[in-house]
Amino acid sequence: MGDAQTPDVESPKPGPGDESQPEEDRRLFGGLEFQVSEVVGRLEAVVNSQESQESMEEEEKKPEPRKISGNYFEPEEMAMDEILKVLEDLVLKTDPSCENTEPPLLPTDPVTRAAILSHSISALFGRLERNHAARLGAHIASETTLWMSHMFKLTDYSAYYHQEQMEGLVRVTRMLLHHRYPRYLEDGALAFASRLPSIYSCVASPLGVVQHLCRQLGLPLACVRPVPVDATGRGIDIEALDRLCEEDINGNRTPLLVLGEVGGPPLGTGSALRPLAETCKKRNLHLHVRGHALALPAALNRDQTYNIADSLTLTPGSWFGVPGLPTVTFYRIPEPITANDQLKGVNAAGSREGTLAVLSGLCSGSGRLSALPLWTCARAAGAKRLSRRLDAAFRSARAARALVASADLRVLSERPGGDEPPNLDIVDALSQASACVAFQFAPPGVERPPPYFDKLNSWLGQVLQRESDMIHIEVCETESYGVVLRYCPLEGSLLEEDSVEAWASVLEAQLNVLHATVALREPFQERVAQHPALRLIHVPGWAGLGGVRYVPAGWEDAPSEEINSLNRKLVHTLRATDGAFSCSEGEDGMFCVRFGMVTAETDVEELLELVLSAGKEVEESSKVLTDMTEVLKKGIEAAQEELEREASQEGLLRRVPVVGRVVSWWAPPPPVTGRRLLLTHGGTLQSTSDVYSCVKKDKDEEPARAHSPSRRETVE
Repeated sequence: MGDAQTPDVESPKPGPGDESQPEEDRRLFGGLEFQVSEVVGRLEAVVNSQESQESMEEEEKKPEPRKISGNYFEPEEMAMDEILKVLEDLVLKTDPSCENTEPPLLPTDPVTRAAILSHSISALFGRLERNHAARLGAHIASETTLWMSHMFKLTDYSAYYHQEQMEGLVRVTRMLLHHRYPRYLEDGALAFASRLPSIYSCVASPLGVVQHLCRQLGLPLACVRPVPVDATGRGIDIEALDRLCEEDINGNRTPLLVLGEVGGPPLGTGSALRPLAETCKKRNLHLHVRGHALALPAALNRDQTYNIADSLTLTPGSWFGVPGLPTVTFYRIPEPITANDQLKGVNAAGSREGTLAVLSGLCSGSGRLSALPLWTCARAAGAKRLSRRLDAAFRSARAARALVASADLRVLSERPGGDEPPNLDIVDALSQASACVAFQFAPPGVERPPPYFDKLNSWLGQVLQRESDMIHIEVCETESYGVVLRYCPLEGSLLEEDSVEAWASVLEAQLNVLHATVALREPFQERVAQHPALRLIHVPGWAGLGGVRYVPAGWEDAPSEEINSLNRKLVHTLRATDGAFSCSEGEDGMFCVRFGMVTAETDVEELLELVLSAGKEVEESSKVLTDMTEVLKKGIEAAQEELEREASQEGLLRRVPVVGRVVSWWAPPPPVTGRRLLLTHGGTLQSTSDVYSCVKKDKDEEPARAHSPSRRETVE
């Protein structure tokens, strides 16, 4: 399609003879567009409101406006305004953090509104006659495929549009199974019971892709053949792939598919496409390529095209920053298998029939119009604007990489593309380019940082996520490098050029904290070892200086409950002075004082002296309570002994059922008296008879006071 500016989807030209109609009703979808825009506007307003937290708390106290009968939900008839109000309430209630000022819905521009509107139009097209909807969908998909092929420099491909990101790969693999196994359509998984297919994937690639592929197609995980990385550690080892193919052919297996990546997550690594494609062609393998580097040709101002892969997966929704866009899988129909093919047991005619059977899924024009949101987005934005968006993403990644490299952080990703020399082939540019920046805080000269640095990088990522609104940082865990921080502008918001300095200042401040904490960690441990009352405790998952348990002299054999109580009270006392202290559990499950991140100006000895002085105060208060507890315990035991002794002196006759009544009548027992503990006199015991006598005297005087006239009545 051309790059000419098309009319805005929200500002159509009125048709002749429609002057008396409202603006939104002059076109076929005018009313629908007005309603969808109103819904989006209302949702944006309620999400961005400053009183969202108070509204949520009030609504939680109110009963749900619905009726529950049994185990199912019975909705009542509601007006559209009431339905929108319920949706607004649900948006607020399902917000995971009401204190977060960032709205859960992304802000919308005219292009995003057009994509949202296209879903409503697609649902409306479902009311068309089936053949009409199929022809309409085929026409829109054809236009979108031509535009996407031109923008991303692809030739000789068909396209399949889908919502699930890996659905296209699943259908392409099913097509290959029909192509290689002629009985797959009738026998299903039994067709390859004696000759398993082989799917090759690099060990550095996400394992979830091949697992999902096998589950969807009913393939055993034995079909997955992991391929090691090459000597550079960046991509698939092509020589190892060739050896695995030879082993599988000799082992009565069918090499089927190779999953390649260019600019793949999390480190933006990729394989050398040209030698990989040559190996796949030699071994009759299908090469499927995915990754963010496939967006690079749209950012390069070149006319060169390529078709080196047999199929590719593009994700324009995340690349363009427009939600609701479909994923696109470009594919080629495999060539018929000839008699000269080295694989045995394959029927050429039957395989073509199986391929035609599965292509009914890839080439479906069932009226769902999956390509319509992308078609609408392209016309609303224009090809030049979308290309500029991709170019800005690669420029943002290059700026972030330069900033990270200047901050003495370890950069793990390749250099982002977009500024390659003109004489570099487009396939080679795809193989070398990255679309993200992966970095970590690590000591120099080590391949994998120590485990403690994983905690430091996790802390750095969490702080940057909280304090850097201008950039989206992702915390990833890799097998080769541990915890890694990642910025990918093709998956979220871009780091604008005017925000680079602000992010640099935030990053520098946090790096100063990291360097200070690492530098003071060893002196901190040495100072703790010099104090007999302090014990160094390892706190799992903690990035700060560490943990300390206060165990004063004489408490070495104390129960763990008392030591835990002492340290909990110590943390409570310390937090009244400095909120940086916190309470945590060590590896032994007992509580300790946890020291957090520090700055270069922090005096470790002063912190420990503060802990010791506060610990002595808590210890003395605990000792007073302990002494009081012992006094009470001994007093209760003495009172119990005296009461038991008095009861035993009454003799056994009073306890005999019949004789006891006669004895009690003949010699009435003395009145029962208790014991009271006088803490002011060292815990001495005294009888409670005087207390009972005072209480009895007061009770006898109450009736007399109630019947005697008051002084005022006597005077009157």
